[in-house]
Amino acid sequence: MREGLWAKRNSGDSRADRLALLFFLFMLFFTGYNLLYGRYNLMEIKKMRDNMGELDKKLKALKNENMKLEEELDLAEKDLEFQLEKLVREKMQLQRPNEKILLFKE
Repeated sequence: MREGLWAKRNSGDSRADRLALLFFLFMLFFTGYNLLYGRYNLMEIKKMRDNMGELDKKLKALKNENMKLEEELDLAEKDLEFQLEKLVREKMQLQRPNEKILLFKE
């Protein structure tokens, strides 16, 4: 009789087989339950992915706004006198002694 990996099993192995099958079925049930009802189930993961897409869009918009503000800051730092004069003319409607301001009604 040949012994080793290919040898016939004894009748005592059926209990081990049942135990292994029971363990496998339990793990299969546990995995399925977690996929459907666990903390990070399939629906929750889908919601997280959708939320991540929205957050990525917001991040891109904020980065664009930040870049524009940095450009304005650089422009203001380079030509401070011009920016101050522009601000004073637009917001305070000030003028030089030899100038006239024309206001248009909208």
